[in-house]
Amino acid sequence: MTKLQVQKTAKKSIHIHNDISNTAQYLKTRIEEKEATGDRYGIALDITACLVMLAFTFESRLNFIGQKKLPGFRERRWFDKKVELVLRGLKLEPDFSKRPYSSIKELKDFRDTIAHGKPETVVIDELVDFHPEADYDDFDLRGAWEGCLNIDFMRRCSEDIDDIWKEWLAIAEIDVHQTITHGEYGITLIEEPMVFGG
Repeated sequence: MTKLQVQKTAKKSIHIHNDISNTAQYLKTRIEEKEATGDRYGIALDITACLVMLAFTFESRLNFIGQKKLPGFRERRWFDKKVELVLRGLKLEPDFSKRPYSSIKELKDFRDTIAHGKPETVVIDELVDFHPEADYDDFDLRGAWEGCLNIDFMRRCSEDIDDIWKEWLAIAEIDVHQTITHGEYGITLIEEPMVFGG
């Protein structure tokens, strides 16, 4: 039997923003298919999941650009500080009151509400005029965040974070192929074969 000794080398660059973005895109496609067929079963739950994945997509892309372009960038830093640093590094001064940048805060607020979910008690104590024919059973049990659970908001957020991503890549001079998970692997013979048992 011949035994070889080799040097194995490998390097992998894992860019999780692609996986998160793919998850968001999968959910978005599923939601749009449901909408097209009139299937509303569970659609608000799907939109919730999609919006959370879109928020994660944006932040992971933010971390990618920060790591590539800003020495000493820390992804565990406060979100708003990371946005500020990346924008400064890219020499951008966007208007956060307009699309696409206005969607960042809305998406982040939604994500935070879901991620840090806590009980809330809303007390209503008001004097109203009574009319016997009026319907007073208008107590709405929905949370404010549920106002985001619509397909138009989901589409807008998806489009806006993609537009921001394209802008950032262009300014940072990062080609799309550099954003994809990739790796290299090699084996080098470091010793001549030795024969055993004979």
